[in-house]
Amino acid sequence: MATQFGSTLSKGQFTNRPPLFNGTNYTYWKAKMRIFIQAQDYDVWSIIINGPYIPTHIVDNIAIPKLEKDWDNNDKKRVQLNAKAMNVLYCALDTNEFNRISTYISAKEIWDRLEVTHEDTNQVKEFKINMLVHKYELFKMEPSETITCMFTRFTDIINGLKSLGKTYSNSDLVRKVLRSLPCTWEAKVTAIQEAKDLNTLPLEKLLRSLMTHELTMKQYTEKESQRRKVIAFKFTAHKKNDSSSSEDEEEGDEEEALVRKFKRFLRKKKPSYKKRFTSNAFDKEKGKKKRKRQSLVTNARNPVTLEPTAH
Repeated sequence: MATQFGSTLSKGQFTNRPPLFNGTNYTYWKAKMRIFIQAQDYDVWSIIINGPYIPTHIVDNIAIPKLEKDWDNNDKKRVQLNAKAMNVLYCALDTNEFNRISTYISAKEIWDRLEVTHEDTNQVKEFKINMLVHKYELFKMEPSETITCMFTRFTDIINGLKSLGKTYSNSDLVRKVLRSLPCTWEAKVTAIQEAKDLNTLPLEKLLRSLMTHELTMKQYTEKESQRRKVIAFKFTAHKKNDSSSSEDEEEGDEEEALVRKFKRFLRKKKPSYKKRFTSNAFDKEKGKKKRKRQSLVTNARNPVTLEPTAH
């Protein structure tokens, strides 16, 4: 089972290793790095944001830095937090980025330097915000898109805006998602608007509701498709039976028609046979008489001389 899942699912990153920054996609790296450091030690994150701890003692109501030999154990532990923070940042940078910050002596200086170098200027930020706001306003669910895919695209847009300082309230996001659904979801949208308070409805709960409705619609579509297939099969079989019976009837009609034609043919041919027989007999008799007349004419033209008989 592990092998099967390993072949289909990609591996995640190690939880004990900071994400590596190579100079690209700083916003993505910054968000992951912040969570990584906070998960390891929140005091380390405080050092990065607020700067290193400097042990001091009060002399005449004035805070004076302590000499290193005067540090106690608590001072050493708090100073060590800066070294821990710098070590985490060093491990998260490639060679080029490390060379940029290698001369700084505090984690805050390193973090601030990375922000100045890689974060966009105000003009670039404004351009990106306008571009993402435009995508947000035109956002619609694609025809063949699932609810999960739609929410993924929607989340990418609002997270990008959030990283640039532009945020929307939960009620605005809920209403935007409902407006982005196609006409086939109109009944579900109306039901949600009537049954739920959109001002307090969490976006995650809306997602679950839409996914449940999507599964219901899918099951109904499959049942309807199966029902139509059964009806189509029955109609085809009935039509085939009707065509077979009609063909049999047509064949019977054709046979009867052939019989009738053959009878008519015989009726038409019988007189011609009789006529032909009578005509042939008459011609033979006529030929005999003609030959007899010709014989008489020939004998008349050439009389026969009789020799006298001896007595």
